[in-house]
Amino acid sequence: MTEKKKTSKAQLDASNRWNEKNKARKYYLAKRSMARSYCRVATKEDLEALITFANEKLAERFPK
Repeated sequence: MTEKKKTSKAQLDASNRWNEKNKARKYYLAKRSMARSYCRVATKEDLEALITFANEKLAERFPK
């Protein structure tokens, strides 16, 4: 049996145009998603190390 595509060609074209125009945003969203996924499976020690790292980066990037 042949399967029908659920997404129209117009929608695929629109998605491709958005992806091309918003590469940086797409990259950011993918990395944010990976970070959140990591936090769901990380151990307590991993999360403590991540918090320490994040606090250091906050201080570097956004000084008071």
